[in-house]
Amino acid sequence: MSDGSSPDGLPEDSAILEFIDGCDAPPSVKEVARAFSLPQEARAPLRRRLRALAEQGRIAKQPGRRVAAPDQMPEVMVLIVRKIDRDGTMLAVPAIETAGPAPSVRLMPDKRKGRAARVGQQVLARLRRISGARYEGRIMRILDSAPRRLFGTVVAGRGGLILQQADRGARDTITLERDGDMPAAEGDLVEAELLPRRGYLGKTARIIDNLGPADAPGAFSALALAEFDIPHVFPDAAIAETDGMKVPGLRGRTDLRDRPFVTIDGADARDFDDAVHAKPLENGGWRISVAIADVAHYVRPGSALDTEARHRGNSVYLPDRVVPMLPEALSNDLCSLRPKEPRAAMVVEMVVDDAGNMLEFVFMRAVIRSAARLTYDQVQAWHDGTMQADEFGAGEAWLRNLFGAWQALDTARQAREPLALNLKERRVLLDDDGVPAEIIQRAQSGSQRLIEDYMIAANVAAAQALIRARRPCVFRVHDRPDPERADGLHDLASAVGAKLARGQVLRPHHFNTILAHVAGTPDEKMINEAVLRSQAKAIYSTDNIGHFGLALRDYAHFTSPIRRYSDLLVHRALIDMLAAGSAPRDGLGGLAAPDLVDVCAQISETESRAAAAERRTIDRFAAALFAGQAGNVVDGVVSGVTGSGAFISLGDGAADGFLPIRSLPDDYYVIDDAGMRMRGRHHGLSVAVGDKMDVLVVEVTPISGGILLAYVGGGTDGGGARRRGKSGAKGGGKHNATKGPGKKRRAKGQRKRRTG
Repeated sequence: MSDGSSPDGLPEDSAILEFIDGCDAPPSVKEVARAFSLPQEARAPLRRRLRALAEQGRIAKQPGRRVAAPDQMPEVMVLIVRKIDRDGTMLAVPAIETAGPAPSVRLMPDKRKGRAARVGQQVLARLRRISGARYEGRIMRILDSAPRRLFGTVVAGRGGLILQQADRGARDTITLERDGDMPAAEGDLVEAELLPRRGYLGKTARIIDNLGPADAPGAFSALALAEFDIPHVFPDAAIAETDGMKVPGLRGRTDLRDRPFVTIDGADARDFDDAVHAKPLENGGWRISVAIADVAHYVRPGSALDTEARHRGNSVYLPDRVVPMLPEALSNDLCSLRPKEPRAAMVVEMVVDDAGNMLEFVFMRAVIRSAARLTYDQVQAWHDGTMQADEFGAGEAWLRNLFGAWQALDTARQAREPLALNLKERRVLLDDDGVPAEIIQRAQSGSQRLIEDYMIAANVAAAQALIRARRPCVFRVHDRPDPERADGLHDLASAVGAKLARGQVLRPHHFNTILAHVAGTPDEKMINEAVLRSQAKAIYSTDNIGHFGLALRDYAHFTSPIRRYSDLLVHRALIDMLAAGSAPRDGLGGLAAPDLVDVCAQISETESRAAAAERRTIDRFAAALFAGQAGNVVDGVVSGVTGSGAFISLGDGAADGFLPIRSLPDDYYVIDDAGMRMRGRHHGLSVAVGDKMDVLVVEVTPISGGILLAYVGGGTDGGGARRRGKSGAKGGGKHNATKGPGKKRRAKGQRKRRTG
């Protein structure tokens, strides 16, 4: 009928389904009738119509005579808290398996109703649908008083085995069930499930998975994968899809096999997903080409490979293993731009002037053949004049042009003044047996900055191309700092002799002024970390708010589709743009805008999960290096203060320990408004971020990454003088956490950190 109604006077099925799908919560029959202004006599036919739609599987019945889309969750549901962000927002998942895409539920803590839920706890929550599989929830009740899922080491206790928990600060005694189905011995690393308490008896847990001996190589990584629910085994269907795949021919692609692209990566890299080339122009300026593996050709929308890649979100880089987003047949072979082999690539050609301003760009699907596989160290050695290009298979002209174009890009970078943090990355070096030998901290080299700036330029071009074509884009966005977080920096800046005016609109150069003031001083590391903590978190979004840290208006991740699902989505959108009206099989595949919003939320979470897993694993390796130092006095620097004590950076930042407030000289300690200093009210001892401390290593627990310390000396007295240490401390030798056994060392699983 022309008015959109069916012969029985009811709306068409499509209209009913659209209304139900758009509701925040599952509607009742009465609410559906009201939405379409149906009279009372139409209620019975409407119920029959809804019943028929449910039998067809097009809607699902919900409690309370309500209906919803088949994959929509009930209005009230039991959830498990999986993560808590820095701002207190909780990420939860349904306690039971659900159909359709994995739902994302954000729970806001209700500070008026007592304790907040902890990670691993079950809660009863009322949900409100935002879009697709995204929900917001309000906690109605916390169902269990402690996390149900626990990790730790089996140790001998009085009367049986107990669990030494892997969580820092966990002190509860957990008895392990004797008659469990999963065998375990003392020293094993296990996952356990907390059992319901019986009366006043102590806490008991049942082992549900044995991860192997806690001191075995790979144990810390195995723990991180289990702890953070990181999938690391590919489904058979995804592996099967890689069978028979091969590099495509030239049809529909530009032949760039004669262009001398080169890859520049770390010496231990196994996948080479980007290659670069530069050429000077006759009238000045440069033509820069960046080739990125055409992952979208192999990973099609809706395929098993695509489903698994979206589920993982990104590759995970741990010190002793890499968990790839794609199977090795793709990540280390077909999508790796190996030298002298033809490979499918998405190429962007950019023309920049001598000041690094981008004048034009063009994207194309191509076939390339990398001319050489170079390493950062080789290229840096050539630039420093300590190695000839022909010693590592490169051409002098190639490298001169790459550095010439980079000089232009670097000029543009300095002009826009992005945030100039100078923080070294911790890297774990392992011996041949997989045992941690050393933790090193390396600053970025010139060759690494070269590749970073090439990738940033390509990412900007990708974002601007999609904006101009009015195509959907997954942007990489970084919001301005929260004023409350940045407020604490004012006092800190004053303390080191710098200025940060209050009330102004903050720009990156305001922070850079402070960073430049402390460059080369003992306060440099502390101030850099404080500035980093004041920043918002970079995420993926379809809403382009710009990238504060890079000082860029338009930015997207395009350069690593092997290891980031966000980049794969950007590639697909560019493929749709290049298709000029046709429907390519490897484009976005009709992905709707609300679904893209859901994907952005999901991959932002998987990125945070991967970063947390890497950080916790490195902390455990660092603690393992300190394991033999219990009883020794070491030096450190205060990196943070809390109401319960201070965090101490040890070994020049290789590890962190905790100094409880009870170990400080007796006094009543008050933390200042900036949260950077605690001061004794009576005797005047001051412990502030950046202060040098002498501390006793009391206890080291590698499985939790915890290093417990006691105060020996340090801080300042009421007059500003450094407090002298106590006499008679055990040990006395100072330990450098970066030292270890003198076996042959190698760095494994290093993350490529090239873009913001």
